[in-house]
Amino acid sequence: MKSMTSRQKILLGCFAMALAIVGDFLLGYGTFSMTSDPGVPMGIAASVAPDWRYAASSVLGFLCVPFFAVAALELLKVMEQKYGLREQRLYKLFKIANWGGILYFAFIHIGICMLPVVFNAGMAATGDAAASVGMMLRVLKSIAVPMIAGFIVCDGFVTVAWIGMVVKGMLPVRKIALICNPMIIALLGQLMNLIAEGLDSGFESFGWLLLYLVCAMKLVGKEERI
Repeated sequence: MKSMTSRQKILLGCFAMALAIVGDFLLGYGTFSMTSDPGVPMGIAASVAPDWRYAASSVLGFLCVPFFAVAALELLKVMEQKYGLREQRLYKLFKIANWGGILYFAFIHIGICMLPVVFNAGMAATGDAAASVGMMLRVLKSIAVPMIAGFIVCDGFVTVAWIGMVVKGMLPVRKIALICNPMIIALLGQLMNLIAEGLDSGFESFGWLLLYLVCAMKLVGKEERI
């Protein structure tokens, strides 16, 4: 790692998020969706997908973390040492979000992957979709608080902080770059569901990828080391 430039280290965040995007797609495509169909139990349309998809998604979520950690620590160092943002409130929010990501990204994949596996197990044991969904929701209740907290801290904080820093001109990036964050890209990804349910999977991670790509290209020179 010592031989890598700052840009190369920050670009590891893009690689990490590419792994996460594949994991998101394996987890989300063709599994669960909400529906108003009265014949669907609890309004959750669920399909049995191979368990290997969830195992692979968990592994990819776990593998992305060390690469993201290297990238995040380098990006925070660049923002503090090169741009003097250490005492800025928006930067502190951005820092919390990125540290949260180091802790959260593996958990979210593994935690969410538990849900369809429980559903699959319920279907295999009972063949009853309503009972299987109920089993899945029972597991969800036990992990809902850290999942929601992690989403707010990581995606929420980083989105607010990034938009604020870009709008205020605290970083040398064009204003259009403010859309490069997980929440806005995830919202845009919802349009993909008009084509097929589950195609929005990975757009949240893609927002992180774009954010790190902009930072790598605009905040440091090609051979610069901070």
